[in-house]
Amino acid sequence: MLSRPSRIPLLVAVLALAACERSSTPTAPATVAPIPTAAQSSAGGAERSVDEWLYDVAGSLIGVECADGRLSELVELEGQIFERFTVVANPAGGYHAVYHTMPIGLQGRGAESGEEFRVKWNDHGSWGQTTMGLVGTYRQVLKLVGSTSGRSFSLIVRGHYTINANGEIVVDREKLAADCD
Repeated sequence: MLSRPSRIPLLVAVLALAACERSSTPTAPATVAPIPTAAQSSAGGAERSVDEWLYDVAGSLIGVECADGRLSELVELEGQIFERFTVVANPAGGYHAVYHTMPIGLQGRGAESGEEFRVKWNDHGSWGQTTMGLVGTYRQVLKLVGSTSGRSFSLIVRGHYTINANGEIVVDREKLAADCD
């Protein structure tokens, strides 16, 4: 899937995140109240698991490949990415999962120009699995905007997939939008 030329920008973003250091302790925003025990599981009901991580992306380099083949300036990141992954197992044996990320203090500096960049980096996805198969969707957004020049580079990837009970991929759609100004 990632071998097609249009997927190279996504690969750059994934490699940058993979190079980041992950904190070994789960974290959460200080304003989130604890979930009542009854909401986490009940006798004969669904069970929920929530995992949270904080990735330090300081020193990572990231860039966007434009639709016309140009490359954005590489931007050295500072800040963190918060990720939450939630899985719910229902009594019928189905699983439902949701993940999302949000930036915390994320900014960047152009590796060549030294210009400061505003950085938006969000991921969101969900999937559901039963004995009849699996269905999922995802959306990834990366946007770099130069604070003095106004140069803008963005990458948005949206996808949807369906896998039947035999493990065969029935639907595999992905839309990539790269924009450079």
